[in-house]
Amino acid sequence: MKFGFPSLDQVRSFDNFVLSYDRRNRNAQWVFEHIKPEHVMKNENIKRGKSEFMEDNTIHKFFRATNSDFKNSGYDRGHLAAAANHRHTQKAMDQTFTLSNISPQVGNGFNRDAWNDLEKYVRAKARQNRNVYCCTGPLYLPRRENDGKVYVKYEVIG
Repeated sequence: MKFGFPSLDQVRSFDNFVLSYDRRNRNAQWVFEHIKPEHVMKNENIKRGKSEFMEDNTIHKFFRATNSDFKNSGYDRGHLAAAANHRHTQKAMDQTFTLSNISPQVGNGFNRDAWNDLEKYVRAKARQNRNVYCCTGPLYLPRRENDGKVYVKYEVIG
């Protein structure tokens, strides 16, 4: 493969998505989800408000993200596999709130805007097609700082 094979260490499987977890950053390296039209249909019995962000107890406590990692961090708890992509059962939606599926995201301008628009686009494609496969993950983008050097900044949560 031109760009290498996605890492397979610390793979976690859920009903409709799988992820590779990076213990160093307490963040998923990638999330791969399978979305069908019936997954994104509105279902009055499935409520996002019933779901709570929860630690991934399959990951040792030294390496898993916690809700307190995000408190006062300035970042949203951004879904990589979107909750609204998994409306077919309450369990499927609840699984998306597992913190191993959550990445710190800038709220205004990204998580609540551009990322949300992308999630809606994926759901529209799922309604039009039989199967959609979506791969997401964090980007640690370099930025040129005042000293002229290029840095990748990532404030490790926790």
